[in-house]
Amino acid sequence: MESTIKKSTYKQAEKRVKRIRDFYNHLQIFVIIMAPILLFSNAIIGFFESYIDNGNTLEWVKVNIWINTLLWFIGVAIHGLFVFKVNLIDKWEKNKVAEFMNRKD
Repeated sequence: MESTIKKSTYKQAEKRVKRIRDFYNHLQIFVIIMAPILLFSNAIIGFFESYIDNGNTLEWVKVNIWINTLLWFIGVAIHGLFVFKVNLIDKWEKNKVAEFMNRKD
């Protein structure tokens, strides 16, 4: 019985560590890709400026750089909330179950 509980606890901890690791990988990829794009956005726009005569298209490129960054950041933030908030919800559920189990009606 105790061995089964230890295995179950170990599996839960393993899943939690995997979720946290996946979040940190997601955050790392976001920073690795977006930092150079944002740092060199003027150079990127300058590159396109020499080939595109339409000013609206250049504005579209500028807006796209920032919108993509913002949307991806929102995705990373939601991922982080899911990873770290789930633990709080799990703890609350476990506490409620323990409370009902210990209640004497």
